[in-house]
Amino acid sequence: MDAHPAPPLKITRWLVLLCLAVSAAAITWTAWDMAGPARRPMLQGWDDSYYYFWLPSVVIDHDLDFSNQVEQCRTMNADMREAALAAPRLPSGLPANKYPPGWAIGSLPFFLAAHVFMPAGSTGFEPPYLLAVWLGQWLYAAAGLWLAIKILARYFPPDLAAGAVLTVWLASPLVYYQTARLSMSHSQVFALAMAVFWLALRLRDDATRGRDWALLGFCSALLVVTRNVAVVYLALPAWVVCSKLRAPRAALWLALGALPPLAAQLLAWKILYGSWFAYSYGGERFDFTQLHFREILFSPRHGWFYWHPLLLAGIAGFLPWAWSRAEGRAWLVSLGLILVLSAAWPTWWLGSSFGYRGLEVPVFFAMLGVAVVWQGLSPYPRFRVGCAFFLGLLVAWNLVLFALFLTQRIPRQEPVTYGEAVRALLSWLAPGA
Repeated sequence: MDAHPAPPLKITRWLVLLCLAVSAAAITWTAWDMAGPARRPMLQGWDDSYYYFWLPSVVIDHDLDFSNQVEQCRTMNADMREAALAAPRLPSGLPANKYPPGWAIGSLPFFLAAHVFMPAGSTGFEPPYLLAVWLGQWLYAAAGLWLAIKILARYFPPDLAAGAVLTVWLASPLVYYQTARLSMSHSQVFALAMAVFWLALRLRDDATRGRDWALLGFCSALLVVTRNVAVVYLALPAWVVCSKLRAPRAALWLALGALPPLAAQLLAWKILYGSWFAYSYGGERFDFTQLHFREILFSPRHGWFYWHPLLLAGIAGFLPWAWSRAEGRAWLVSLGLILVLSAAWPTWWLGSSFGYRGLEVPVFFAMLGVAVVWQGLSPYPRFRVGCAFFLGLLVAWNLVLFALFLTQRIPRQEPVTYGEAVRALLSWLAPGA
């Protein structure tokens, strides 16, 4: 572990309380919709619905025909439902589901826990199912943040590690996707990536742990079948495997751990598409001749740095720190690859999005960078006071955006400039002014 002269942060306890308050408010807001006049389920939209459809289709119907899920659900509006029902069927005769089953696999224990108490004839869209899955995904989110703190604590004092993780979380897109929108893949991807990084670092220190090899295989495979482009985050475990995997028994544990999630994905492809390997996104393809780097980072239309400026400072601190370490260079490879893939996607703004949701794991790299910057300011107490004030402003800005986005006072798919966000806030606070 590195030597760290920086004194411990004094506000970590308050950051924990703030994170819990934000989580409770967002989850309560989302759950309360189910009791309101509109009876809105806790998951809404095309992506959320199709991630979820795997659960009732497999557990309740024992098939992969999602037609009745489309008909029964209230998670899509009428236009979406009609489009889904009118879409051409696959050669297998089944409707397509382009989203991988990893999120559903992660949610399965909680869905089953609700299912054992539900009466016959339940569809899987009743509130107990949704609440159970939401609680489970929130527990994953909390576990992911805990692991992020444990990883940073390898390099920084524990209190500094916790402060950096929680501050950046509050100032990032994760504050939305790990509270109010747990029905998408991004929160689970972050949690699984933290598990993969933590396990890889443990195995780098001691490669004799057979259980850790099995867990690394399982978490790595589940990460990939939760969001396929998340394969880029396996650069660190790949380096550990190449440098530390020597015993056949360890290799066997790694393969056995990876088998269940991979088998589920391959079997789903085989049933739906008639092939063990399939590209489920149809005509949506990466276009590497048209890269939108500036847009995904700096555009008012969900630009990662534009919406969440603290992430720019965090990445600036992360880059030189990472270059000096082997694991850091592996993380740099992951960061570069996900930026290229994100910039090459034709719908680079990713539709409805709180900031740029496709860069969920690089938020961790920004957490590392903020810790680096804070530690570097330890000889300059006045600068640390100014930095703390700056961090507080950026957290407040992100929470304001979060509230405006959650209450739909700013557009969810279109660009939102700083001026438009300020005007929306003033209109909310003083509607008659």
